[in-house]
Amino acid sequence: MENHPRSMREEFDRMFIGGQNPTLSSSTANAAGSVLQDHFYSHQQPPFTTTVNGGFPIDHNVAYPFMNKEQRRLPAMGSHFGANPVRSILDYSDRYLALSPEFREYNPYSGCNYSGLAGGFDHQSSLNGFLETLSDRNLEINFNRLNISSPVPSPVPVNRGIRCYDMCCNPQSIRRDYGGLSTRVFDNVLDFPNPNNSHLLQPRSQLKRSKFPASVKDIRGRIRMVAKDQEGCQFLQTKCEGGKPEDIEMIFDEVKDHIFELMTDASMNYLAQKLFKVCNERQMTHIVVSVISDDNNLTNICLNSHGTRAMQKLIELLKTPEHRSLIVSALRKITLTLTKNTNGQHVIQNCLKSFHVDEVQPILNVVADNCLDIATDKSGCCVLQLCVLHADEASKERLMTEIIANALELSEHPYGNYVVQHILGMHIPDVTAHILKNLAGNFVNLAMNKYASNVVEKCIKDAADDQSTQIIREIINSPNFLGLIQHPFGNYVAQSVLQTAKGSLREMMINKVQKEYAYLHSHPHGKRVLALARNSKPRGLSMHE
Repeated sequence: MENHPRSMREEFDRMFIGGQNPTLSSSTANAAGSVLQDHFYSHQQPPFTTTVNGGFPIDHNVAYPFMNKEQRRLPAMGSHFGANPVRSILDYSDRYLALSPEFREYNPYSGCNYSGLAGGFDHQSSLNGFLETLSDRNLEINFNRLNISSPVPSPVPVNRGIRCYDMCCNPQSIRRDYGGLSTRVFDNVLDFPNPNNSHLLQPRSQLKRSKFPASVKDIRGRIRMVAKDQEGCQFLQTKCEGGKPEDIEMIFDEVKDHIFELMTDASMNYLAQKLFKVCNERQMTHIVVSVISDDNNLTNICLNSHGTRAMQKLIELLKTPEHRSLIVSALRKITLTLTKNTNGQHVIQNCLKSFHVDEVQPILNVVADNCLDIATDKSGCCVLQLCVLHADEASKERLMTEIIANALELSEHPYGNYVVQHILGMHIPDVTAHILKNLAGNFVNLAMNKYASNVVEKCIKDAADDQSTQIIREIINSPNFLGLIQHPFGNYVAQSVLQTAKGSLREMMINKVQKEYAYLHSHPHGKRVLALARNSKPRGLSMHE
């Protein structure tokens, strides 16, 4: 064949219409061409031509002026210039008969007329081909080397009565919504919806349909069971927020006998909190009586991780003195248990914050009777600090008397030391003086204790000048002064002394530290105190004196 432009154009049309690829095997090319033609005929599309814009033939040196010289030398494969011969596994569907139709549908080129578009391919599809490079120009894939057997290539059957609703074939139309995919039977490639314009990509909120009716009346008799479901519980919460008395009454009537379950369930406790907000006084009275009727159930509600939240919300929403009195009288019996529990402590704290001091007096009396036991508990020490803040004068004095009497023991305790620091931070002169009096003579030993050292630092920084001076003199004159500076915890107390001391007392502390230079300059803890003393030394004072 001569290299005549007309003959070359005819050869190109033959390759283009037949779907043949000069770099593929003949069986693969024939299969691809048959599938392509079936898709065309089912759409009743005219055959492909190589003419555009009124029948003018394509000149690949002119039609794509944006192409460089290398791209112009590349063969035009199908309807996409410069496409890699190995474009997609979908071009070889005859080799993969087991592929489902929905997978094959992801090929955006099957049976769609793109001849009027400019060269290129749909970049939005993840299964499209790749642009060919010069190194891939002569690439061939021999499928016989793969471990796939296909004796006779068979094209994918096409239902010619099905119309394609994709935008590629109907740019002016809107694709129909077929509803759920699970209810359809897909006979062929064209019958499966294209995911690029399917309703599957719609927002989830639009597709999700509520399985509950719009009215509470329709689930009457099943409200308790609905509340156990997460979505059902949210539905009932929405109805409570709506504030319709008839809806609230229906919900209340079916859950009022199951208050314990309502407050302790992982989902239902949120409904309980919403219901407490909208209940009237009669309904709230029934809830309060149900909660306090059994001490064991009340304890379990307060100790439960979900029940404690519902109980706290109930306490916050109690408005009448009668309701509050009922709750306090019931909690008084289990106050010690609750204060020493991680979840239960919040119930007691909420009572102290929400109720008047006279209303919580029974709880304060229980705390005062067990002050030392509560102060040495991880959760109880937090409750005790709050009790001191919210108590009246009589109760506060009783609590402080207990704390002062056990100040030395509490200072050395992992949790009790926080209570002592809290009392010192209130800056009550008489109380501070009594605590310092009980700790006098033990400040050096306390300074070398992991927990009590914090108390000693608090005393030095927050006490009055005359009170802190006594503590500093006791430390300076101690025979174990060097051991204090070298101690892992005591060195922090020594640094606090250097930062707090004033006048002659400060010079005395600096001189005492400098005299121990030989034992401190290379010590891991002592060198910190020495460095602070060096930065604090008065002018004209030699470091090695």
